[in-house]
Amino acid sequence: MMEIYGDTSDQRSLSLDDTSSTEESPDQTRLSLETTNEAVPYIGLRFHNHDAAYEFYAEFAKGCGFSIRRHRTEGKDGVGKGLTRRYFVCHRAGNTPVKAANDNKPQRNRKSSRCGCQAYMRISKTTELGVPEWRVTGFTNHHNHELLEPNQQMLRLMELEKGVEPGYLPFTEKDVRNLLQSFRKVDPEDESIDLLRMCRNIKEKDPNFKYDFSLDSNNRLENIAWSYASSIQSYDIFGDAVVFDTTHRLTALDMPLGIWVGVNNYGMPCFFGCVLLREETLRSYSWALKVFLAFMNGKAPQTVLTDQNMCLKEAINLEMPTTKHALCIWLVVAKYPSWFNAVLGERYNEWKAEFNRLYNLESVEDFELGWRDMVNSFGLHTNRHIASLFSLRSLWALPYLRSHFFAGMTTTSHSKSINAFIQRFLSAQTRLAHFVEQVAVTVDFKDQTGEQQTMQQNLQNICLKTGAPMEAHAATVLTPFAFSKLQEQLVLAAHYASFQV
Repeated sequence: MMEIYGDTSDQRSLSLDDTSSTEESPDQTRLSLETTNEAVPYIGLRFHNHDAAYEFYAEFAKGCGFSIRRHRTEGKDGVGKGLTRRYFVCHRAGNTPVKAANDNKPQRNRKSSRCGCQAYMRISKTTELGVPEWRVTGFTNHHNHELLEPNQQMLRLMELEKGVEPGYLPFTEKDVRNLLQSFRKVDPEDESIDLLRMCRNIKEKDPNFKYDFSLDSNNRLENIAWSYASSIQSYDIFGDAVVFDTTHRLTALDMPLGIWVGVNNYGMPCFFGCVLLREETLRSYSWALKVFLAFMNGKAPQTVLTDQNMCLKEAINLEMPTTKHALCIWLVVAKYPSWFNAVLGERYNEWKAEFNRLYNLESVEDFELGWRDMVNSFGLHTNRHIASLFSLRSLWALPYLRSHFFAGMTTTSHSKSINAFIQRFLSAQTRLAHFVEQVAVTVDFKDQTGEQQTMQQNLQNICLKTGAPMEAHAATVLTPFAFSKLQEQLVLAAHYASFQV
């Protein structure tokens, strides 16, 4: 939640229509924005000129999910003290002025996106030791409308430009990215060649290293996937449940990055493989899944968790028909602030708690009844995200998934460790070849850490809690991590009553 006010000497209300020149009254807005953007405006932040301040605020806005525009100024260049104040506002600030009707001139019937949003940043000009500078003297980040995720902004700006409702353009955001990707000029001596050369070098040193790639009609690198000998061995043991995370991009070539990850019997993430794709299409995802299965000697996982990607969902149905496909709940939950913060306002946290309760229910009947009550209670009957979640409920809600094995990866604790594991790969993206090296180093580091943790855990004394023969036997054959999971269930079992049937 961000709410920062400037100097209190001027407390007029902020009106951001096209004609007014008054200031702030952010109490009327209702969004508490959750953001991880580190470059957050604050009172006293200094800039050399107002253009630098605008660029800073624009970058901040992009990370939060909105765009900005210059609103108004106080003072004029070359007159008196010149410009003394500038206001930058959310693009949805203010209200559309009513235009006088003109019978002789056709009017454009375009719906305005302005809704009176109060988010803004104010900068004021000061002079210190004879040197002029601009300082932030007012800032609030409360919005009364839904914010966009980073991958939605390009498409939403097109919708605003064309004056159409969200989702009514004749193409999708992925269509736009794929089109832009097709225009990229790739030099034969660029980093993709280095990437292939690096994979060949690793293969020469380690015959058990596996990689595969495809070229497009112009002989350019289209897709490439690879896996290490240790990863293939880990998959053979722990490949029953897999996360295929395709939510990242490799900045070196602006290519979607897919990472196969699992969990071993010490509760630690283990790496299975990587893939870089030129496009996010059914054809590309099908290629990736075929190659992955080839790396793993044809063994398909029992379950696979992915993002809410319909092309990938279809590809899994085609290439892994015996595998249960589900959605990573933590990838869905990460979108909630941009989906529901503006809609629910002060009730957002209350709704989130109710959603978590429904997610963890045992019975499908209880879930569907509770979902209807939740929709009624929070007035979400027409919300498109709620409708989409409910239509896909069998892919993410635990009452529908309890008969399948996911190695605990449906919990937030595992999601955090897996995300931290993946972030280690993304720390070296200056060159593609460096990225392959970084992945290898990370995998080797995790293997060593696992061995050390195994030794440490084996030295720990196991404390029995129930006295049941099953618990005593399990302590001798399971890893400490796996034993703790079983022991937790054994302890909970005593809370249930038994009746003869």
